[in-house]
Amino acid sequence: MRSRTALNPSASSTNPDRRQLARLRDLCDEVLASFRLAAGQDPISEQDRAAAVELMQGVAPLQRLATN
Repeated sequence: MRSRTALNPSASSTNPDRRQLARLRDLCDEVLASFRLAAGQDPISEQDRAAAVELMQGVAPLQRLATN
């Protein structure tokens, strides 16, 4: 396995590649969602749901979003 610095000599531990961080965040989100599903929990927290509703109202202000 090659390290990040072997693939990209300009990369350092204090300056991680933004593309790598985005993929790591996506992977963490998937792991957390899988854990919540396995535990019988809703994979989307109420806080995440409220943030999504707020975002969607800004994108499509004429649409009413149904909330459970």
